[in-house]
Amino acid sequence: MHRAPTARASRPAKERPTASPDFTKAYAAGYEEGEKLYDAGGKGAAVREVVGGGCARRALAAGAGADQDRGAWVKGCQDGVGDAPRHPPAHPLTKRESNQKLLKGFRAWARAQGDTAAARHAGRVFTVELTRRDYDIEVSTDYSSRAEAEKFAGTFVVWWDGDDGPGVARNLVILDPHGRRIATRRL
Repeated sequence: MHRAPTARASRPAKERPTASPDFTKAYAAGYEEGEKLYDAGGKGAAVREVVGGGCARRALAAGAGADQDRGAWVKGCQDGVGDAPRHPPAHPLTKRESNQKLLKGFRAWARAQGDTAAARHAGRVFTVELTRRDYDIEVSTDYSSRAEAEKFAGTFVVWWDGDDGPGVARNLVILDPHGRRIATRRL
């Protein structure tokens, strides 16, 4: 016996639910955090979090919600703490660029200080633009130990002069050989 296929009711393509892109999820998570900060601290919180870079610093501690797009998370946090209407981005906001100049400068400085290990373990260096004013520095290493990575981060911070990009560098992120965050430091 042959059965006729059953017809399913379907919605037009415009009405089908779709998953939100990662950057809009990151924005929403940041916005929620910003609202909490505003509720707890009012306008003073807005100054600390936007002008003082608090949202950019908090993005690292926000976990997976921010890691999807730290720039979108920071924008959401700044909008939320500023009591601004939600305005999610239309595209990813984080811009990550390799910076050979910083890598060469750090390696030369480390060797001059007699720290050939730090020079040897520094892999690629990236500037990670979060907003027009805030960025992070990421350094890939071949370290897999948190203790070694934190020591390396301390050396990098001593070298860092904070003047190598547009805006203000907020965080140093040390990455293990697999590109996972293994240590962080404030700059």
